[in-house]
Amino acid sequence: MCESGRTIRCRRAAVRCVSARLALMVFALLLMANPSAKAQPIVRIGVIDRMEGSIARGAQLAAKHINETGGLAGANGARYEIVVAVASPDNLEIATANMRQADVIAVLGPSSPDAFHAALPQLQDLGVLVFSTVSSDTLLLQDTSGRVFRSVARDAVQSRALATYLIQSLGLSQITTIQLDAASTSSLIGFASALSELGAGLSNLLYDEIGNDLVSIANQVAARQPESVVIYGPPLLAAQSYNQLRSAGFAGLVSYSQAMDPRFTSIVPSDSLPGILVATPWSFTSSDADSQQFVWDFASAFGTVPDAVSAAIYDAVGLFAEAYRRPGSLADNIAALRRFDGIQGSLSPGTLPRGETSANVMITEINEFGTANAVASYRGTTLSTEIRAGVATATPTAQPSPTASGYHLTIRSTYQNIRSGPGLNFDVIGQLARGTRARVIGATDDFSWLVIDFRGQWGWLAAYLVDAVGNRNLVPIILPPPTPTPPATPTVAGPSSADLVIVNVYPQRVTLDQQMTVNVTVANQGLAPAGPFAVATSFQPGGRYTAVNLPGLSARQQATVQLQQNLSGATGPQSVIIVADLNDEVFEGNAGEENNRSYAYNYIADREVINSGTWTGSSGSLDLDRNGNVDLSWSGSDLVALNGAMYLITDFGAIDDAHHDAIGPSLANASAFNASRLSKALIGFVSGEDRRGVIQVLDLRDDGSLTLAYRMYR
Repeated sequence: MCESGRTIRCRRAAVRCVSARLALMVFALLLMANPSAKAQPIVRIGVIDRMEGSIARGAQLAAKHINETGGLAGANGARYEIVVAVASPDNLEIATANMRQADVIAVLGPSSPDAFHAALPQLQDLGVLVFSTVSSDTLLLQDTSGRVFRSVARDAVQSRALATYLIQSLGLSQITTIQLDAASTSSLIGFASALSELGAGLSNLLYDEIGNDLVSIANQVAARQPESVVIYGPPLLAAQSYNQLRSAGFAGLVSYSQAMDPRFTSIVPSDSLPGILVATPWSFTSSDADSQQFVWDFASAFGTVPDAVSAAIYDAVGLFAEAYRRPGSLADNIAALRRFDGIQGSLSPGTLPRGETSANVMITEINEFGTANAVASYRGTTLSTEIRAGVATATPTAQPSPTASGYHLTIRSTYQNIRSGPGLNFDVIGQLARGTRARVIGATDDFSWLVIDFRGQWGWLAAYLVDAVGNRNLVPIILPPPTPTPPATPTVAGPSSADLVIVNVYPQRVTLDQQMTVNVTVANQGLAPAGPFAVATSFQPGGRYTAVNLPGLSARQQATVQLQQNLSGATGPQSVIIVADLNDEVFEGNAGEENNRSYAYNYIADREVINSGTWTGSSGSLDLDRNGNVDLSWSGSDLVALNGAMYLITDFGAIDDAHHDAIGPSLANASAFNASRLSKALIGFVSGEDRRGVIQVLDLRDDGSLTLAYRMYR
């Protein structure tokens, strides 16, 4: 008779119960056969995967590395050996029973979205940590335990990173999406939302088996000829859609998140694959040193390169190990972690919704040999690294020292186009050759485009294509000229009334105790003109109300207004709702009224910065607050605080996440850090004059060359 309380119930057919018993006996014998159990206490992690699967291999390699370095550290100071217990996903009931029998304290997998959703109730009943590599946005909505964690960036985050890459890095503005199933709706919404925030529109074509077919959709795209098409849906249907697009004559850029899936590549001709963009949590082609070492270790162990699932599981075991060495609940410990350096990048579960551990995304491009090469990596929508022709261009390299004459740029390409405005839709007014140096006289608010004096007129250059040095805080912000009117393209019919909506708000950081200006772009996406209306919000900290009146807005027109205010209070992240048509003066219909209060403006309120920039050298010193006293020195092996003290910040992953009040003067008790502690370090600094600053190590090379980014507050 089956034991009561087990997953396999006594009422099951006898033959099934016997099968379960046999499986449990075999599983238990395998565990008992482990000779290392006699030498060291054991902690078991369960894996629901095939023995040669990505989850199993990622977990096994992580356990191997932890065991080789002394084992898993417990909060009580003891050391444990990690044993990975693998169960086949073919029968999820038996697999979860195996997990219970093995007394695991964490379960990884299964990898299939359908299998994970089916097994989730039984996994929750185990009462242990559960890590999933399923990226579906709805995954965590089903968790009632608080112990389920996702080890990859969710679909909406990946879509938002893709949108950022298309708009900011490639300069595209005409984008069409093809939606092939209802399951991809949440991902598509994340993509559309990111496009809106970046000031770009979207045309979506929805596949309907009854109302249209893939041929008609492809013909519509070919007629519009957008710059890019992004496909959402299952691989088999996506492959057919892609083939029809090419057959219809569309030659533009295509993005599809599952383009490396065999179900997609088996249908698409190999010579049609190059150029497709793929958003993924991680790629083995990453140039990051930790990723390269992981790829080498994985290939040495298993004879093949790892995929994104293996990297995510390797990170999941690392998060588990970090939580295990701390007292208290494992789930709460993981949820509170503010920085963990993983293979996928810096992981900060404590800054994400409960259950999420990563917001890291890589954009890859399939090459002529069928490999998806990394071209950019993101943390959320913040660019971490951009790679062109194998060179990580966003990671600063050795630069000339900043000079007193201001902020300068140097042309990196053979020839660089100079444009009449900040965007690829503006005219090219000339070119500059590689090595040409020019003084930067202005920039967009986010410094993505720089302005120089080009033959007596303003010339605009994309910042990521040049090398820039100096103090950019002294550069004035220049409002862009009006956007050129694009050629007419077919549009999707909008509401017959006016429809006011906020589409973009910037900057992402505002300065307290002085007048700030927030630029708000509002659009009338309806088909009727809008009369007078107001745009308003109450800025934080302090709840300071600000509004501006507009005389009206024609149909399909947009305008940028400025909300100005002087804020005081504590520094830190803020989120407020920007309201269009504050007093409901414009008739917009029900749908139009609902989106007037839907734009959340997220920003960091911070203190005034007196100096910021980057520094590179094999040795040297820095006067961070520019008061004539040297604050830091670098010897090639040690970073020394000469005028103040410093400490390692663990609450944030990047310099742009930090702010004045997050820097703790009482924590600054170190006078020096050796190079061994500086890799990817974020450092809080307090000068002898009690000024606070933050420093991030961007690059540290074997020859002693160090690259820092820094920000000092008044």
